[in-house]
Amino acid sequence: MQGFSIQPPFPAAAILGLGALVIGLVVVGYMRAPAKGWARTLLAIVRIVAVLGLTIVLLRPMRLAPDKRIDEKPVFAVLVDASQSMCTEDIDGKARYQAVTDALKPMQEQLQRGFAEEFDVKAYIFSNALTPASLGQLLNMPSPTGSITDIGTALTDSASIAGSRKHAGVLLISDGRENSGSSVQQAAMALKGMKVPVWTVPVGSVTQAKDLYVTARLSSNFLFVKQPAKLKAALSHSGYENLYATVELYREDALVNTQQVMLKASTTDVEFPLLEDHEGVYRYCVKVKPLPGEADVKNNERTVFARVADEKNKVLIVEARPYWDTKFLLRALQKDPNLEVTAAFLLNREKVFTVAQQAASDIAATAQVTSGVAMPRTREDLFKYDCLVFGRGADTAFSAEELKLLKDYLTIRGGSVLFSRGKAYGFENIDLADLEPVEWSQDALHNVRFELTADGKINPTFAFGAGLPADTVIRELPAMVSVTRVKAEKSLSVILARSADNTSGESLATISYQRYGKGKVMTVGSTGLWRWAMTPPELDKYDDVFVRFWTQMIRWLISESDFLPGQDISFRTDQYSYALGDPVRFIVETKFVDTAAYQPQAVLTQPNGETATLTFEPLPDREGSFAVTYPPKDEGEYSAELAPGPAKDTVQRVRFTVYSDSVENRFVAADEELMRQVATVTGGETLKLNQLPDLPDKVRAFERLTRMEIKPKDAWDTRAIFTVLVCLLAFEWFVRRRAGLV
Repeated sequence: MQGFSIQPPFPAAAILGLGALVIGLVVVGYMRAPAKGWARTLLAIVRIVAVLGLTIVLLRPMRLAPDKRIDEKPVFAVLVDASQSMCTEDIDGKARYQAVTDALKPMQEQLQRGFAEEFDVKAYIFSNALTPASLGQLLNMPSPTGSITDIGTALTDSASIAGSRKHAGVLLISDGRENSGSSVQQAAMALKGMKVPVWTVPVGSVTQAKDLYVTARLSSNFLFVKQPAKLKAALSHSGYENLYATVELYREDALVNTQQVMLKASTTDVEFPLLEDHEGVYRYCVKVKPLPGEADVKNNERTVFARVADEKNKVLIVEARPYWDTKFLLRALQKDPNLEVTAAFLLNREKVFTVAQQAASDIAATAQVTSGVAMPRTREDLFKYDCLVFGRGADTAFSAEELKLLKDYLTIRGGSVLFSRGKAYGFENIDLADLEPVEWSQDALHNVRFELTADGKINPTFAFGAGLPADTVIRELPAMVSVTRVKAEKSLSVILARSADNTSGESLATISYQRYGKGKVMTVGSTGLWRWAMTPPELDKYDDVFVRFWTQMIRWLISESDFLPGQDISFRTDQYSYALGDPVRFIVETKFVDTAAYQPQAVLTQPNGETATLTFEPLPDREGSFAVTYPPKDEGEYSAELAPGPAKDTVQRVRFTVYSDSVENRFVAADEELMRQVATVTGGETLKLNQLPDLPDKVRAFERLTRMEIKPKDAWDTRAIFTVLVCLLAFEWFVRRRAGLV
């Protein structure tokens, strides 16, 4: 029938056959029914009509209506790789990104006029995220600086840009050197399911020099005396699969360990055990003996500095409304044998359930129900703890007078307070609200991730050690359950992470801190961080991120200036390892020093032997403290020496390393096979740069082939048809009753 079609859920022949069978049974049944002839005939006709109606419904008749979307322009996305590997000069002496812009320029008029009249062209650049760009920006793209190539995420994000409109396809221009760990294949399959083709243009040479590159990291940012630790090295290589390499570990220039390892397909991991008997800062260096034909042997070694402490800190967790976050936080802190953790779960004012852990090699906790004496009720008891962690309802655990002691704890004791799940009080508690770096709203965002600020990227809390930037790790980890809205940020607050409100476009503080007297107060405004502790199998490489996050946060909160015996001046950096491009912050702390007459200076020695003078400025929020920030430009080992102060303190020196762990500039051979797979799976095609002018015709042909001029709509799903069927069955029942058949 013209204007109609059928789309049965089962084969049409089976439905028709079943209908015929039922009609036959109806006829046979009513022929044997003990009723008058006219009643039997009428009942059979009514039942047959009802069965025919149901059979037609099962065939699912569809009305063919024009598709409203054909009046809207289909969306076409252009994605151009803006990662550092695109700077490789291997296309006729030009960098890859320059060859791309040269190939796009002849198409400028076509893309802006003819092609744009039929399609809504949206341009993007990508490295670790998809960023909108104008066509003019693509044609005049500066030297790419992205440290990650995340093709999978770029393709996934591009699939959603069309909204309710038709997506005509994607043009992906890249060297294909995917290094983020995301699944390009899964993204391609998702686009295939949405019928979005991807035309790929691989750029760059597929050949690459043989080389090996070493990275190294400590199992924890904080090492302790006589506590086993590990130094983990990763050997990335090109061209040395199944060969053996000799890996050596040096401690302060003395060889202490050697291992022979077989190099695997891309990266091989090596672990060295560490154990120190005395506190201090130690230099470790991992070296791999040169392999035959290596292009660069200077990247065969990596240095790390380890600070070994001989201190045990006490942490108190107070929670009135326990939640999954508290449970997993307690477990994470209990894994640190140098923390004495006590968790107090408030049952009522006079009864507290405590989980107490003593620092020892056996980290098993003992739990007991005690009276309120387990809570620190006096200044002396409170001052015994180095860090207080408050969950929800923590204010109900203390009296008003006890809460006032917290200010003394921060200003005099120099302790630390951590609000682990946002607002820790159910009403406007002035004593606690005054301590926090933010003011809370009552609303929350749900199922969101946070992104690190510039301060967050250099904070040791987020040194996850996964060989990837912390932002990339956070993006792959599960989202938070909720993030409490912040009404205002206080003037001295330092924001480490923010969450985006996609509705209002606001960027809300999620993790922040401020200094309060001699201490620090940190607020984590999210609920659901426990999800990081239960990662799915495909994220096993991040299984230690949750523990590192919390233990490093606690350690950073507790750590402050380190005054050696007899010294009035302390000199340090925030950490001992930095990524290339991250600013290094040097801090000088003083006590019993006339700061009005003291101007700290330090001499910085760079990896190339050159020196620079650092002049410190007073910190406005911390009396007696000075800081200076230096942006290192070269990889390698640095050392800085502080000039003696007015008290003629011993010369102090700090050492640190600066490296780029990005593989963008290490192995830059183009991956044409990956680009070809993406095009094949999605129904697109792989093109060369000089074939780009043919792309508009290919897109038009594909769009015409897949265009749905008419859209089927269910014709049986109407009130009239339903009413007729019900009336027929009701009428049949009435006649059967009158005929005495029911």
